[in-house]
Formats: sequence, structure tokens, C-alpha cells
Amino acid sequence: MRRVNRLVMVDTRPGLWRSSLDEQKAVGQSIEYAQLSCSAVGDPYWVELRPLEASRSVICRLVSGKLETVTPPQFSVRSKVHEYGGQSWCHLDNAIAFVNEFDQQLYLQSFEVGAEPKPLTSNITSRYIEPIWDRRLNRLIVIEEQHLVDGVQNRLISICLSNGIAEEIHSGYDFYSYPTINPIGGEIAFIAWNHPFQPWVSTELILITELGISVIAGDDFQQALSQPLFTPKGELLVVSDRRNWWNIYRYDPLACELRPFKEAASDMISAPWQSGLRHYDYGSGLAYTLIKHRGSEIFNQGCAVDDDNIANVRSLSTVGENLYCLVSFADRLDAVVKIDEKGQLEVITGGAKPLLELDCSVAQPMVFNAKGRKSYGYLYLAANADYTEVDQSASPLVVFLHGGPTAATYPILNLKIQYWTQRGFSVLDLNYGGSSNYGREYRLALKHAWGDLEINDINIAVSYLIEHGLCDPSAIFIRGNSSGGYSALNALSQLDCFAGGASLYGVTDPLVLNRCTHKFESHYLEWLIGDPEVDLDQYMRLSPIHNITEISAPVIFFQGEKDKVVLPSQTRAMEKALKCRDVNVEAHYFDDEAHGFRKLKNVIQVLRAELAFYQGLLPNA
Repeated sequence: MRRVNRLVMVDTRPGLWRSSLDEQKAVGQSIEYAQLSCSAVGDPYWVELRPLEASRSVICRLVSGKLETVTPPQFSVRSKVHEYGGQSWCHLDNAIAFVNEFDQQLYLQSFEVGAEPKPLTSNITSRYIEPIWDRRLNRLIVIEEQHLVDGVQNRLISICLSNGIAEEIHSGYDFYSYPTINPIGGEIAFIAWNHPFQPWVSTELILITELGISVIAGDDFQQALSQPLFTPKGELLVVSDRRNWWNIYRYDPLACELRPFKEAASDMISAPWQSGLRHYDYGSGLAYTLIKHRGSEIFNQGCAVDDDNIANVRSLSTVGENLYCLVSFADRLDAVVKIDEKGQLEVITGGAKPLLELDCSVAQPMVFNAKGRKSYGYLYLAANADYTEVDQSASPLVVFLHGGPTAATYPILNLKIQYWTQRGFSVLDLNYGGSSNYGREYRLALKHAWGDLEINDINIAVSYLIEHGLCDPSAIFIRGNSSGGYSALNALSQLDCFAGGASLYGVTDPLVLNRCTHKFESHYLEWLIGDPEVDLDQYMRLSPIHNITEISAPVIFFQGEKDKVVLPSQTRAMEKALKCRDVNVEAHYFDDEAHGFRKLKNVIQVLRAELAFYQGLLPNA
């Protein structure tokens, strides 16, 4: 049903449109689903991040056609290993083991009536992630991150469920991920890597057997291996980008080498910023996803799912010939889905369409030619059913920059983007050079080029939109979170096309970040920029804090006081330096947030404040 405009005087200028999609709806309706896995009897379980429950993460399940919440009210399921977390729970027979967010300890939760979760660990200096159950030896295998006086150490351990005794399985590497057990022989495979590499640059695949421990792939440092998996028959699969694309390989134990198992000219996984992501599975056959620029494709048992609105797929888990997974769509909210062997998709929960068709701005995939290479993005044009006479050349534009910087954005229905398009802003969501999902070469192009490569891509993309009359050249804004905040601030200092910008917990001084950040990224800047001593001039040239004189456009900052990735002192120093030059600056600090905002009230405040800030900078505001 179409809405009818009320007979009142309204401002029809793009950027000032009225919308019923307020901050509460834009945030509160967006339940995030993660970490889906099926039990031995075939019931799907998954984690929900619930904004309306103080952003608590809870395990849910579908049993006998009924949706249930498993996690008791006083618990939240979330690991903080590497600060970014990841897979925080696993199945046992009639029980689950999970990491409790509030103390980072492992708990065992039985499904017997009246049973409460019981602690499995009590090591206040340790955090845990990616637990898996070894049924044969009745133990958990889990990655432990120890925060000791002399630094942070990671290792692979086992915890006996009979007596709680922990034993070390492997140590010596800086990082571990993806432990997996052979259901036939009990061998353990896992991924490990050392500084200065990140898990999307170079990792090793290690196998533990009765004969010993061996590195079976990756010791050439020319590939990023991820997501090892034993099939029901005991074959070891793993994802490698050795031929540019992250494709699936099979380990041949006789030849002691990896052989192609499923190949395509597309990535099949995304960059492992979080641990334990799963983009393929093997039950009675292979289920996998292809990540395409226009949207993702799902294959189960060789059959493709016929739905062009599928934008992103993750957490694949098979039960026989059925596949369960989490899906983001272009035109509706995220969902937990079931896919049968014929490729038919059934929504279990989620998947609502919160907007009328004329209110919904669907992503338009964009490809930009940037000096002999391509860059990518998604354009969301201003859309509101009450304002059908739209002149896109008069629409203000907000450029979104994702964090990472080796992360990615997808052409999904994101209500936080619709919040802007509903008010007459268009949004350009960029996958600049270095982003995932476009192959290893594209991803690694950011090596020693951060601060230059993405700024060039931003400039090319914005120039294209101006040239084609897709935005108001006098009302272009740029915003980014984390590393995206760094790039937004650099863009404000290097380009003169922006009316203002926003940095959400963004890097302002890479030199300081190098000394103070957490272990996971403590050597990342050496790869992104260079050696901080040898390449000091490069750091100075590419540090927003050292280019204050080049920034004249207004800036708004948002920062969590508990942030251990980008310290609050960085934002305060940038704020102070800009104010000393009489630049229009606004800053918001949140006592109860870390790196990334989770609390409903805070996310609402960010949206409201950022909107008001940009609206105050519109022409004739």
C-alpha cells in the first residue's frame, strides 16, 4: 500500500527528507546472525546479536519446528581473542560448550531440565576461541590466548571433560585457528602463522598424526590457507589462494601435496578477520559459496540456489543432503535458511522486508577504472516513497569506507544505509584496492600502499559520480570506521571534494598505533606502510595527525573509551589539533564501548549526531 503525503509544508531538499525509518528502527530491527552449526541429530544452532537486549549474543536453535533461545539471561556468547573474536561455541552430546563474554571463560551447558551452565575454566589471564569436541577422547580442543606479564601468547590446548585438566597440544606460533579432527583416525589439522604476516597473506597448514607433527602446506609463504575440514571419509580439504582465488583443495597424503578440489574464478571465502568462519562444508556432498561482485551464489550437492537477491553467505553447515546457512539479501533482512539438495531455499527465521519497494534503495554494483586497474563499490541512490520526484544530481552523497582495510562490503539490505537514502542522501559503499573477495592480487595490492591506493580509488569513484550527475558536487561527505576512518581523514587532507567527514574509532597516527595496538595487528602496519624506522617519512606523509594543516573540512569523531585497537588518545589528539586551527570539529566518546559500537543507545546516538552534522553542512542549510 502506498503512503499518502500529508498536507503539510515539508522541506523537499534531498538530505532533509522526512522518514519513518528512525534510528531506533534502523538499529533495533537489524538482528545479526553468526556461527551457525548443526548438531549430530541435524538441528541447526546459531548465535544472534540482539540490539534490544543490551547487544547480548545468544545461542538459538530450531528443534522439532520450534525456535528456542538456549543461552540464559545472565550470559552472552562472545570471544574476544584477537579482539575481533569469532567461533565461540561447539556441540557436545546433549550439551554445548561456549565462551562467556563477561569473563571470557569456557562454560558447559547441559540440556537437562533445570541445568545451569557450569564453568570449565577459571583462568582470568586467558581467553578462548574455536572450541571443538573430541568425542573419542572426551575432551575439548580449543585455542587459548594467554595475557601474561611478558606479553600475549597463543597456543592450541585440550581440556579433559572428566577432570578439567588442560594439556598443551601445540605452541610456538604467534597465532592459531581452525582446529579440526579427522572423524576416521583422530588426526588434528589446524592453521597457524607468525608475524609479520596476517592470515590473509601467509599461513601454514599443520597436521598432527600418530607419526608426529608436520607442516603440509604453506611453508613457501606464498599462499593464505584457511578453513581446513575433514570429510566424513577422512579426506582433508583446505582453502588456498595459491592461484589468486580462494578455492578448495584436497590434501593428497601419498604425494604430500595439495590438489585442486573445487576451482572457480571467484573467491569462496572472505578474509578471516574473525576466527572460525565457515564458507563451505561437506556432508554427503560439497556445499560452497562463490563471492561475486553482484552478489553471492550458493551451491549444494551441485545445485545452485535460484535467487538473484542473495548478497552474502556464511556459516555453511550440512546435514545429509540439506544445507543450513546464514544469508544476507539485497532486498530483505538477514536470515537463517535451509537449502535442500534441489537448491530450494526455506527461511527458518529472519528475512523480513521492512521497507516498501519504493522506499528501498537496492545496491547498484559499480566498477571504476583507476589508472590501469579496477576498483569496486556499491551505489545506493536516494529513495523514499514520499519523494518520487528525485533529481539525483541534487542528492548529497556519503562515501562509506569499511574497516580492515582488508575487509569488504556487500550489496546487502543494510538499514543503516537505508537510514541515509530515506533522507535523500545517496551512499557509495566502496571496496577499494586491498579489499577482500576480488582475489589475492587485488587484496595484496595494498602492500606498502595504504594511504595512497585507496585515496586514488576514492578520488576516481567520486569524480565518476560527479561527472555522471549522480550527486551534488557541493555536498559530498566521507566516513569510515577503524582503518576506514584513517582513510577518510587522509581523503579529507588530500582531496578537496568533501564538505565534511566522519571518523569512527579511526586511526590518526600509525606510528602510535604501531607501538600500542594489540598483538593481532601489531606488525600489520609494517606490511601496509613499511618499517617505522626505515620508512619514517612515509609514516609522516600518510598520518592524518601530521597533516592537520591540509584539513579544512568539518569533521565529526566517534570513539570508544575501552578501545584497545585504536586508543582514545589518538582521537583526542586529532580533535585538539584541529580545534587549534579553528576547524569545525565535533567529538563523541563512549565510556562503555570498545573497538566497534554494540550498545543500542550508542549506535542510535552516532546515527543521529552524524546526520545532524551533515545536514548542518548542506548548501543553504
